Amino acid sequence: MMTNVLVNAKDVTKTYQTAKVEAKALRGLTLEINESDFMAIVGPSGSGKTTFLNLVGALDTATDGSLNVLGRDISAMSKRQRADLRLHKLGFVFQAYNLVPVLTAQENVEFVLELQGIGDNRFNRAREILDKLGLAEFANRRPNELSGGQQQRVAIARAVASNPKLVLAAEPTANLDGENAEVLLQMMRDLNENQNITFVFSTHDPRVVAHAKRVVTLVDGRISKDETKSQTKSSL
Repeated sequence: MMTNVLVNAKDVTKTYQTAKVEAKALRGLTLEINESDFMAIVGPSGSGKTTFLNLVGALDTATDGSLNVLGRDISAMSKRQRADLRLHKLGFVFQAYNLVPVLTAQENVEFVLELQGIGDNRFNRAREILDKLGLAEFANRRPNELSGGQQQRVAIARAVASNPKLVLAAEPTANLDGENAEVLLQMMRDLNENQNITFVFSTHDPRVVAHAKRVVTLVDGRISKDETKSQTKSSL
């Protein structure tokens, strides 16, 4: 059976230029992300993890090389096209949750569905995913009435409500204790295995690495290791 490649990065370079300094965040990175991956991208601070997630998430563009996400060449897309890709095809989970504070959990999930043009069914769709993540009883609470773990579950519900092919998660467990982190990671594994949603994490958290099916290590903007359960590959 052929593997569906969702992200194809070839010789991707990202350079940030200031008045006095040129900083290379990525140095010729080549990587494929496959459908159903549950991938952790790890490495020291400054290794390029966040930069790579920003490029895949169409939040930025590469300086050089090619990056194809869900069949689209990111560098050839306009700002509007990249915004549409983020809205309709990708899901995002952030360390700081980024929930709308004046909206309830239910409304936070519905808000994204409304932006996507989903009409009459958005209430039921939002409630369904909140229920799957164990949040039905908290649907009418605002973020400040929820624990950190509950807020992050709402953020995940918001990210997956529209059935994206790919979810990008930046340090999603950084603010959670061990029990909440474990619950959250298992929920994401379930979504990965039962709904075929691909997850890519940037993380320093060994708890995320322990759950990952694939671990890519970046050092100085290059891939030093690409490990799966069945094999280990080295690119240096």
